[in-house]
This record gives sequence, structure tokens and C-alpha cells, in this order.
Amino acid sequence: MKNLNTIIFNQNLKDEQEKIISGYNDILYNVKGAQAELYRHQAGFTMDIDSLAEYVLHLEDQLSLIKKDYAVYAGSTVCNNCHSARQKFNTLEDTFGHLKSHINAYKEKISLIITMKDKQRVYSLEKEASEDGNEITNIVNDIRHSTLKMNERMEKLIITSAHHSRQSIVIVLITSILLATIVVVIAIRSITGPVDMLVRGIEKVSSGEYDSKVNITSADEIGFLAKTFNTMTDNLNIMTHQRELLMNELKELNTDLERRVREATEELKITHENMLRSETLSVVGTFASGVAHELATPLASILSYLQMVKERIPREDQLKGDINLIERELQRCRNILRGMLDFARAPEQEKMLTNINNILTDLLALIKYQAEYKNIVIKEELNSAIPSIMAVPGQLKQVFMNVIINALQSMPEGGELNVSTVLNENPQKIVVTVKDTGHGIPEEEINRIFQPFYTSKKTGTGLGLSISYGIIKGHGGDIEAKSNYEKGMTFFIYLPVIGES
Repeated sequence: MKNLNTIIFNQNLKDEQEKIISGYNDILYNVKGAQAELYRHQAGFTMDIDSLAEYVLHLEDQLSLIKKDYAVYAGSTVCNNCHSARQKFNTLEDTFGHLKSHINAYKEKISLIITMKDKQRVYSLEKEASEDGNEITNIVNDIRHSTLKMNERMEKLIITSAHHSRQSIVIVLITSILLATIVVVIAIRSITGPVDMLVRGIEKVSSGEYDSKVNITSADEIGFLAKTFNTMTDNLNIMTHQRELLMNELKELNTDLERRVREATEELKITHENMLRSETLSVVGTFASGVAHELATPLASILSYLQMVKERIPREDQLKGDINLIERELQRCRNILRGMLDFARAPEQEKMLTNINNILTDLLALIKYQAEYKNIVIKEELNSAIPSIMAVPGQLKQVFMNVIINALQSMPEGGELNVSTVLNENPQKIVVTVKDTGHGIPEEEINRIFQPFYTSKKTGTGLGLSISYGIIKGHGGDIEAKSNYEKGMTFFIYLPVIGES
């Protein structure tokens, strides 16, 4: 605004000076016109009194206008405290006073020239007036020249002020744009910053981080939204924790239920197998009992008559050998019938304190030579700490004999037989393990080995393991087999430890 005021002030001064210069030009014109008339009259031409008087009158009028404009110019200069212009104004004021005195003198001489009749005196006054006119012309030219210089200076001041104004406007615009940009950025950040924090919080919650918080403490709508968001995450965190607790409880219940179902299924499977086996044994036992009873009597009669016939035949008779063969086969048939009867109805025998290790030691000593003959190595791992149990020794000996003989027969080319005993504490029972390196049996047939008349050998009745199964069950124990086909069989015989009472 200061630059604009300076431009306006200088422009006004320039306009006033232009008017003054225009007045000076008019003065020069009128003075030169009057001088031209004087020169014409001095040259012998007739004086044009009207033109000369008009020039002089115009000169006086123009001087009055200059004085008026000069007063306005001086007042503007003083009001605006332009010291440089004021100094020049003082100089021009002195020059203007000198010009005014010359014009008055010039005017008086022209008046005398017009009114005087003395030609000699007129020529003298014309010469003096011409000198005064030249002096006036010089003074006006000096004043006009100074005024033009002032105008040039004012023009430079106007251009400088305009340049400064442009710079100020550009600076103000740039500063305003920068300030506006800063204000806008601050305003945007004050809005987008909290919004971005809320968005990041929402993304964390959507990814499962329910304990995330938004740190916005403003009291505006965004602060209220952040407070609501934090409350929501707290509730979600509590709900998630409760859900995890419920899921863990449900998982434990499912695990326990699966375990119970698995145990119940296993028990049901074992019970079903035992029932099926018991039913099979019951049916076969009933059938075997009937067959044994039906065949035992005639077989005994045949064997008695055969022995009578055998006694009557001389020793050297060839029929003696055939009769011996028939007798052995009849004895074999009788043994089979006895086995069937034993299977159908095991004879009741009194239980007594029995040491399992002693029974196994006696059996292994009995088969020692047969094992060495077949190139079979016997390894014993009998735990001496196992207690004695209440059992029928003969029946257990029959069970162990059946299992061990089957193991020896499964290793015709030699192998290794491992017999061990251990004591399990919970529940307390003795485990007898018989393991061989024979050919084993297929996995799909492992559940059939305790069925009556099942055998994988070319000879035998298939009743040994069935009878053994019944004996062990009668002692409150259990027997199971595991096969590694073509690598051997393992029998596990479980016998409960029951006190003497």
C-alpha cells in the first residue's frame, strides 16, 4: 500500500508538472510570437499591434495559470513531505520570482512601445524588450528543463515503486500460498492422522488382534469414535478370551469323549471277540464232547480186542508189525478223543501256589536237546522277583508246552527262541512272553489261531491253542498273539497275581 501511495503521489506530481510545462510552452510560444513582431518591426515592417498585444495578454494569462498550478504543486509537495522535491521547489520558486519580474518589465516595455510616438525611443525600447524576451525565453527554458528532469525522476520513482509493488505482491502471494498450504496440511493431518490410526486399528482387528488400541485424545467426533473403537476392542478381546476358554473346554471334552469312545469300542471289540470265541468253543466243545463219547466206547472195545489178538499171534508172525501199527493209530485216535474231551470240559483240579519260572525252566530243559538238534538257540530272561500265583501247574505246563512246541515247529531251519517273564504293577500281573524267529502267519489270520481245529501245519488237530486259551481264561488271565509275517510270532500270556487265600 505504501508503494501504491507513492506511485499515485508521484503520478499526481508528474501530472501537475506536465500542466506547468504546458504553461511554460505557452509562455515560450507567446514570448517568441511577441519577439517575432518586434523583429519584424525592427526590420522595417509594419507592427501588428493587435497580435503583439494578444501575445502579451496571453503571456500574462499563462503566467496566472502557472502560478495557480504551482500553488497546487507546492501544496502536494509539502503535504507529502517529499524533501527532495521540496528542495527543487524552493529553487524553482526563486527562479519563478525572477521570471515574474522579467515578464512584468517586458510587459511595461511592450505597453510603451505600443503607445509611444517617438520612433527613436520605440526602437530603443524594442531592443530592450527583445533582450528581456530572450532573457524570459532562457529562464523558461531553464525552468522547463528542470521540470522535465523532475518528471524523469518521478517516472523512475514510479517505475521503481511499481517494481517494488510487484515484488511485494509476489512475496505476499507466495507467502500466502505457503501459509495456506501449511494451514491446509495441518488441517488435513489433524483429520487424516486420526482417521489413519482408526483405519490401522480396524485392519489389526480384522486380522485377529483384538487387543489393539487407538491413542486419540481429542474431544471431537473422531475422539469419540476412537473411544468407542477402544471399547469395542475391549469387548472383542473379552469375548475372544471367553471363546478360547470355551473352545479349550470343548476340545478337552471332545478328547475325553474320543478316548472314552475309543476305549469303549476297544472293550466292545474284545468283548465281542471273546463272546464269539466262547460261543465257538462252546459249540465245538459240545460237538466234541458228543463225538468223543460216541467214539470212545467203540474205540476202547476195538483197542481191547486188538490187544487180545496181538497176544495170540506169535512174535515171529509178520502180522505182528501190522497189528502194532494199527494199535499205534488207535492210540492216536484215543488221544485225539481225550483232547476233544479236555477241550469240551477241562477236568476240575485244585489250584495251588505255583512258581511260573520253575514250570518254564523244567519245560525248557525238556526241549533243550530237541532245540539243539534243530539248531535253535534258546534265550531265557526269567525275572526272579515275580511272585508265586494260585494256579493248576499241570494246565499251565500244557499251555506253555503248546506255545513253545508251536514255536519250535515254526523254525525248521533253525532260529532263536526267547522266553521271558516280567511283573506289571498296575494292575499286578505276570506277563510270559514267548517269541520266535519263524515264518509267522498272515495278519488277516491272526484272530483265527485260537479257534478250534485251526492249524497252519500239515499235521495236528488244531486244538492245542484253543485248549490253551480256555485254560488261561479259566485262570482269570488272557493270551494274545502278534505276528510279523515271515519274521516270527510273539505270544503274550497274562496271569493275575492272586493271594493264597
